[in-house]
Amino acid sequence: MASQKKRVVILGAGFAGLTAIMELARLLHEDDNTEVVLVDRNPYHLFTPLLYQAATGEVEPGHIAYPIRWLMRRKTFQFYESGIHAIDLANKNIVLDKTELDYDFLAITLGSTTNFFGVPKAEQYALPLKTLREAMAIKYRIIESYSQAEWTTDEVVRRHLLSIAVVGGGATGVELVASMNDLVHSILSRDFPKINPAEVSLLVCEASPALLGGMDTGLAALALKKLQQSGIKVDCSTRIVGIEEGGLHTAQGITLPAHTVIWATGIRPSPLLEPLPIIKSKDGRAVVRETLRLPLWTGVYAAGDNAYFVEPGSERPLPCTAAVAAQEGKAMAVNIVRALKGQDQIPFRYKYEGNLVALGRNASLAKVAGRCFNSFPAWLLWRLVHLSKLPDVRNQVSVALDWTFDYLLRRDTMRLE
Repeated sequence: MASQKKRVVILGAGFAGLTAIMELARLLHEDDNTEVVLVDRNPYHLFTPLLYQAATGEVEPGHIAYPIRWLMRRKTFQFYESGIHAIDLANKNIVLDKTELDYDFLAITLGSTTNFFGVPKAEQYALPLKTLREAMAIKYRIIESYSQAEWTTDEVVRRHLLSIAVVGGGATGVELVASMNDLVHSILSRDFPKINPAEVSLLVCEASPALLGGMDTGLAALALKKLQQSGIKVDCSTRIVGIEEGGLHTAQGITLPAHTVIWATGIRPSPLLEPLPIIKSKDGRAVVRETLRLPLWTGVYAAGDNAYFVEPGSERPLPCTAAVAAQEGKAMAVNIVRALKGQDQIPFRYKYEGNLVALGRNASLAKVAGRCFNSFPAWLLWRLVHLSKLPDVRNQVSVALDWTFDYLLRRDTMRLE
């Protein structure tokens, strides 16, 4: 009887994969003829919208990670903690670390990796922000720089050690540098009293003419004003063409000094998509139909950062955001279940929920229901929304406590390595 079961395999436990597995659990709770398998190299789902806060000490790293095995409570649902080496669409087979896995339906939700856009030495000298390990590397680099600067008598060397540049003026870069500014002036200034906060240099480099590309222009203007009022330097229309130890090179021929360079821009889909015989976009994503199924391949779907989908009437594909991935994951699960039952597929339509951008202590920007607002109401809304999106009550309580301690007491600036 086991051999007659249909197997659904989901590759990746990001927002699309996690939402898909939860929706499949709901829709197939009485189905004993379908086996659902989730595969990921990590045993947890990472809540990436708060990853920058792990890098600046606002939240504990473990509080934004959700153990995947907590979901695998049905014996027909399985989790393989494994690397994925190859996808064989022709033979419906997945090659894992220690085994191979056949499937009847496949969901490709492998997420993305950092795209350095071929910038010379960027991968060598810039710190990316995609994983918990990378977030901790940023935090420790800042604290180490302060430790060195505290005992340096050379003013030029000290100022260089305290120079931080963030490449990328999207939501991640803006929220990161704003949180970093709070860390510098509210926390590290007390931990390192010998260092004058005025000596710290915070810079954001954005290749586009404005911050927060793809968002409302009003939000972008407000974000620029807020960052500049906080003493953060913002260089728009500044394309980085090279990075070396101690600085960045721009397309204008200018060298910008920076001891710490954080790469907060650019993603590319999983390298596993490259050899697949599928239709791809210019950036390497899998082109999908309205049902999120891949053309030419029955039973194969893609969502999140791996899917290139342009809604009817639109000229641009949906952005690679957590909100899009979550909605696509749920819709994909619904269509997989309908395919199992021999029912017609349902076209996916993205429901825009608004934009929220945190800008540090007591400050955020929001656009909801066509209205833009900022300051404390937006700051409170940002936190309520993100708490509600965390996958488990334990994460919600832990993060809420982290924020409370940060607001009333202090952040964690310990180095544990």
